[in-house]
Order: sequence, then C-alpha cells, then structure tokens
Amino acid sequence: MSAPSSPPPEQNSQTASARLASLVRLGGTAEHFWSHYLQAVGQALSARRVLLLTSSVGRPWQARAQWPVRGGDQPGDVDWTLELVGEVRNGQPRVRRNGANQLALVMTPSADAAESGAQVLAVVALGIDADAWDETRLLVWAALAEWIPSQWSLNTAMSGHPPEREVSVVPSQSSDATVPEIASVKEPDQSAQDRAQTLHDVMRLAIRLQEEKRFMAMAMAMCNELALRFDCERVSLGWVDQHDLKLTAVSHVEHFDPKSQATRSLEAVMDEALAQESVLLYPAEPGTDPVLRAHQAYCEKVGATCMTTVPLLHAESVMAVLCLERQAGTLTAAQLWELQLIADAVARWQFTLHEQDRWFGARWWAALNRQASQVFKPSHIALKLTALTVSLLLALLSLLSWPYRVDAALAIRSQDLLFMPAPFDGYLRKVNVHVGEQVAEGAVLVELDTRDLALEASMAEADLLRHSRDSEKAMAAHQLAEMQIAAARAQQSASRLDMIRYQLEHAQVRAPYAGVVIEGDLKKNLGAPVRKGDLLLKLAQTSQAYIELEIDQAYIHEVKVGSRAEFALVGRPQDRYDITISRIDPAAVNRDGRTFYVARADVDGNFEPHWRPGMGGNAKIDVGLRSPLWIMTQRTVRFMREFFWL
Repeated sequence: MSAPSSPPPEQNSQTASARLASLVRLGGTAEHFWSHYLQAVGQALSARRVLLLTSSVGRPWQARAQWPVRGGDQPGDVDWTLELVGEVRNGQPRVRRNGANQLALVMTPSADAAESGAQVLAVVALGIDADAWDETRLLVWAALAEWIPSQWSLNTAMSGHPPEREVSVVPSQSSDATVPEIASVKEPDQSAQDRAQTLHDVMRLAIRLQEEKRFMAMAMAMCNELALRFDCERVSLGWVDQHDLKLTAVSHVEHFDPKSQATRSLEAVMDEALAQESVLLYPAEPGTDPVLRAHQAYCEKVGATCMTTVPLLHAESVMAVLCLERQAGTLTAAQLWELQLIADAVARWQFTLHEQDRWFGARWWAALNRQASQVFKPSHIALKLTALTVSLLLALLSLLSWPYRVDAALAIRSQDLLFMPAPFDGYLRKVNVHVGEQVAEGAVLVELDTRDLALEASMAEADLLRHSRDSEKAMAAHQLAEMQIAAARAQQSASRLDMIRYQLEHAQVRAPYAGVVIEGDLKKNLGAPVRKGDLLLKLAQTSQAYIELEIDQAYIHEVKVGSRAEFALVGRPQDRYDITISRIDPAAVNRDGRTFYVARADVDGNFEPHWRPGMGGNAKIDVGLRSPLWIMTQRTVRFMREFFWL
C-alpha cells in the first residue's frame, strides 16, 4: 500500500488557522492555555522548538514554558533567542534567518493572557520550515496569531470563569508523551470554524496586499478588495500626516479632486473617527451615542445609506482611517471583526511602504519628530539629562567668546650676518673662538701664519733699496734710460712691500662688531692651508636680531600688520615672550610641500642673552574673538567645503 500523500500547503495553513482559532474558547488556566498555544504555533510553523519568555522592567528574560516540554538545546539556540528578544520592545513581530538558512520568529502577544499587566511576553519559534514559509508570510501570520491570546483573555474575563474545555487530547508524536496535542475541535456551532476560515482568508488577502511594492498601489488594491469583500459602493482611505488627515485612495477611482466639496466632506467624516479613535457606525447602534454629525451630513449630501469608519493603528497611534459606504446596511459584528483583522494585518506593511515612498528629507523629518516625541515621555531620564546637558554645552560653546589664535612657526634671525673669508693664501696658526661663542668688537678670532710673509717683506725691502741706489747711480752718470728702469723697479718693489705689509696687518681676523659665531669650527684644522676667499667664520650680530614667522596660507587673511602674538622657543617652552607683527611679505614661499607667507615681528622688550640666531619655536598670533564651537570645528568645516565644493 502506498504511503498517504501529505496535504497541500493551503490545507495545512487552513488547519493551523482552525487550531489557533479554537484556542479562543479553550478552558483552563493561563498555563494550560499557553501549553496548547505553543504546541499549535509549533505545529503550524513546523518549528523545531517554541519558547514562551517573560520579562518586566529592570529584569532579564526568563523561560516560562516551551514546546516540546523536554526539548533539548542545540548549539546557538541561546544566542539566537537573545538576539530575537532584543527586538521586541516596539511590539512588532520579527523574523530572522541564521547562517544555516533556518528561520526564527518572535511575537509579543498581549500581556493580559499572562495575568500580569507589568510583564512583557515573547513567543519565540526556532527552526521554522524555510521551504513552506518566507519572511513576508511569517510576519502576516504572526500578526494574526498574536490576536489569539488577547481574545482568549477577553473571553475568560467576560465569562467570569474559565470556559469548559472543548478540545480532545491525544498523545503527541513528539518525544514528550505528556504534552497534549489538539487533534479535533468540537464546537457546538460553526462560529469557530467560520472564524478559522476567516483567519485563513484574511492571511491570504494580507499576503497578496504585501506583495505590492508601492504605497499607492497597495492603498488602491486594499480599497478595491474591501469594496468587493464587503459589498460596498465606495471604500476610501485617508492618511494622517502630522495630525492632518488627507484623502489618499478611493476604490475604483484613479484620480479625484482633492479640493472638491465631496472630498472635504469625506475627510471630515474621517476626522470625526480620528478624533474619537474608535470604530464609528452610521446609523448608530441602539444604546450608543457617538458623535456622527459629519457622517450624517455626508450621507444626506451624497445619498449614502450606511457608513463604517475604522481607524488603522500603528505603534499605538492612528495612522490612517478607512471609510466603507454601503447601501446594504451596516456591517455585522463578524464582518467588523474581519475588517479589523485585515486592518491590523496590513497596517504595518502599509506604514512601511508609506515611509519608503517619501523622499529622504521627509523620512528624516518624520523620524526626528518621532524621536522628539519620545523625549517628552516620562522615561529614559538619564538619556534626557544627557541630551539636555549636551544641548546646554553646545549653546554655551556657540554663544561664548574665546580668543582665537593662529599658530605659526618662527625662527630668530640676525639683522647683519657677516661672512669672514681668508685674507690671503696661508696656513691656520691659531683659532680663538668656538661656534656659538659670543665675541666682542675687535676681538681676534683667527690668526694666520706670517713667517713666510716676514721673509717676503725683508726681501722686498732689500730689492727696494737696491733699485733705489741703481737709480741714483744712473742719474749721477747722466744715463737717463738706466735711471728710469731702476726707478720703475724700485716702485715695483715698494708696491710689493706694501701688499706684504697689508697681509701682515690682516693676518689676525678680528670681529668688526659684537656678535656670535654661528659657523666655522676651525680648531680641528690648525696648520691646514687656506686659500684666499675661503670661508673661515660666520658672525651674526645679536644687537639687531628679529623674529621671522611662517604663517600658513589658510590663515594669512586673519593676520595683519600690528597683530600681537606670543612665542616660546623649543628649548624653553615655559618662557613666553610678546611680539608685534611689523611686516608681511606679499609673496608666498613653497617649501617641503607647504605654502606659507613670511612675516617679521619685533620683540616687545630686550633680547635675552641666551637667544641665538637660528633658534626655532612656535608663536600664537591673536586675531580676535570667536565662539569656542567655531574654533573647534573651523578646520573640519573648511575641509568639507574644499572637498565638496560648498
């Protein structure tokens, strides 16, 4: 005999809906209800494990029940569960897929079924059959399944005592034989079966509507479907945007005049339901006294007989209003229940599509308004205090004034820098100074060897005497030619002697003024030959030194002649000295990838004895008062403007 074929997915879905719907009339305690509820969820989703978790303010999540009762943990179940329950605070179901392509669902049914209004419930289903379910269908199914516990709690409260059990129990096929399984439903009438069929139809309709990817397409499809389903002449949808309701879609009508009198009258009808935040029926049911003035005026104007206005909720606030116009009478209680199920099932996806279809500026502004509304609620005190503190700090940083100073590299420069070369070819005999040594005016710095010059001077004197006598002898003999030759030779010897004497006088290199030797370490070269013109020393004058600044091109427009500054040298950063900008060169200098302007500054006071030309440091130039916030962000703002060309 061949094995029986498994039922098709549609039949499994309808059977699961019937089982969940039958739990509404299940008798017993809350623990008894939850055991059957978890079993029904697990079997409907073909889940490996279903958990019921509870939590309250300031307390961690705790496991209250599970199906199967003795189901063992698998690696990763704990982390997967904690990740899911971390997203249930907003009351919306969540679907997650792990690395093994397994689905998991977390739902947050009403806490009334837990008999503790202070608790938060979470139903977590792990290992869902990914071949039979996808994320979209799971979210729609969860929106319907979350309704069951609250309806069971309502029925129990209205009856005053737990109703009699109306389900038969057969042994479970799981590893735990003590867990009851819902095998069949024994209803005295067809209400449970009708509701199960309705749940199945609603789920199919919600899935079909959630296949739409645009807000207006979904709104039109929903209005058309509701008009056909409830035999309405017209179904309209009004959307609430910042407490202002506008007519958005009308069944079987692609375009309508938003400024017409009929449109405004219909919006007034929806505003009436929005203000009362409840379902309104016109004509009103006996024994009720709702405000239906706009409904009555609209029906008298357009000739409508009955109207049903239903607010659509999202995150505990009305986001839209549905208006159904019928000539066949008001909706029955079962039809109203079905209409509210459809509204609850599609509200979340409709809100998501509406947010996605808006331009990004409107989405950001709406998100900012939602966050701002959370700030004024009596919660998150620490977060609010932090936000208030940050706001006050930003206000102070924006309003206060603070001295703004520009950084600039500096160096001490000498007014006069003297290059002292060798006066003639010779040899170093004596060096009297070191590099960095302070010297006085007229001090002997370097001496050259003069022994060769002394011999040359003696020879020059002898030649001069000999040629002078030869000239006199020729003049006495009246030999004019020989006399002139001898006189010329004597003059030549005299000139040579004068040159040698000049060299002897300058063999000692003296300081022409007081200063400091900044170059020329010659002590290690004693006795070495030098040629005329070779650099021996560099002498810098210290009495007329000045400060040279390198100001970056980004800040040169802030600095002016006469600006005051303060500087410190690298060797002694604790000492600060005042200077005044006296000159700014008009041409920029490019060096080492930098572009800067050279400025000259005068010291307000006398130069310190320990200052030397070439010493470097850093200067702070005062350019005025700015807000601290501007000072902290001006570099970033300048970079962003340059990068994005703002």
